[in-house]
Order: sequence, then structure tokens, then C-alpha cells
Amino acid sequence: MSADRGRAGGSRGAMRGGRRSGDGSGITVVLFDVDGTLLTTGGAARLAFARALSEAAGRPIDPEGHSFSGKTDPQIARDILTAHGLSGAELAACIPEAIRLYLRCFAEAVPRSAGARLMPGVRELLQALAARPEARTGLLTGNVEPGARLKLDRFGLTGFFDFALSCFGSDDIDRYRLPALALERARRTLGAPIAGRQIVLVGDSEHDVLCGRSIGARAVAVGTGWTSAATLRSLRPDAFLEDLSDTPRAIDAILP
Repeated sequence: MSADRGRAGGSRGAMRGGRRSGDGSGITVVLFDVDGTLLTTGGAARLAFARALSEAAGRPIDPEGHSFSGKTDPQIARDILTAHGLSGAELAACIPEAIRLYLRCFAEAVPRSAGARLMPGVRELLQALAARPEARTGLLTGNVEPGARLKLDRFGLTGFFDFALSCFGSDDIDRYRLPALALERARRTLGAPIAGRQIVLVGDSEHDVLCGRSIGARAVAVGTGWTSAATLRSLRPDAFLEDLSDTPRAIDAILP
């Protein structure tokens, strides 16, 4: 696995080993994407979403050709339903109903999701981060919160994440507004003036790389999703990892 350095080059902080000042300057808030970064449901979530959209709209809705990568669940529902002719009040009512039905359908499908698997090295990396006193680990994902919990529960990962620090597609339909909310939550939860550069977004799509730049967050791109390594590298993330299988290299890329 390679850990290519991007925009942030070679700045390695003096706060290693958990040494941090009382103002929170030594803390790093690590926020993971879910699908394609931590795990895959093997198509179970997409099938549940398709079923939910059809039930909510009252007619067949086919998501074929629509990318789910990097989008929030409400945005996915809006885009697909709009493409199938829904608009106005009908669309506005259909989106939350589709999400409600998706969660029901997916909860039924999770125990039978034989193709679901963790991405390489995920559990080991989360265990290593949990042992680092300067790291606080959460999520920044397009999943609505109950959907994220279902996916993480499938692999016993939920306990690794601080949900008070996390942001979801249920918080805002626009993923690009989530980092600012995450920064606000980090400051409130940790009781410290956390800076944007202390937020690290770990994800597999171009949106994971780009969305945090508005707050100065760092981005670690991972090549385990649906976005090509060439595309991710071209966006100049602070680091690029082919996957998370080499725990020391991943820690070195994530923590300053």
C-alpha cells in the first residue's frame, strides 16, 4: 500500500504520542466515510433503496445509471425521483417517505447480506486510532444516521465512533455543508477551539476529498471505492492510500 503525500506535504506535528495543550490544539478529529471506505454491503443497500423508491412513488423506479458515490441519501432519492418525473409537492413528500421505507427494507436485508464485507485493514486501523489519545474518531457520511448504524452494526464497528462528532445525510442534503457542521460539533463536544486543519476526512470519492476544503480540513483519499486512483490523486488530497491494510502507514497519513 502506498501513502502518497499531496497538498499538505511534509508537516509532521510535535503533538505525537498524545501530548496536547489545554486549548485542544493537539487533538485530531478523524471523520470516516462509510460505503467504499469502511465497508461494502455487496449491493444490499442499493437494492433496498430501489425497492423503497418504487414503493414511495407508487410505480417502478429504476436507479440504474445513477451514481450513489459521495452523495447523501436524501440527495440520491431526490435525483432519482426527479429523473423519473416527480417534482414540486409530490417530490418533497416522496423523499422522506423513500428514506423511511429504505431503512425498513435495509434492516430486513442486513442479516441476509452475504456479499457485505469490511474493506482491508479497517478494524485494525480503528483499534489503533482508539489507542491514540490525541485522536477522536467519528463519521462524515451521506448515509442517514440510522442507515449508517445498520451498516456499522453488521460488523460490530459502531462503538469505535463518537456520534456526537459525526455528521450524516440526515443532517443536510448537501454533503458540502457537512464539514462546517462537523467543525461546529467538534468545538461544542470537545469544549475546545478546534481549527479546521484538525479535522481529517477519510474517504473514497472525490466528494470526500473536496468537501472539507471550505473549512481547511485535511483529506486522506482511499482507493477502495468507485472513484479511480488517478482521479483521486489528481485532486491532490493530503495523502492517498490504496487501501487501509497497512495500519502504521494509514496512521501516519491520518494523524499529523
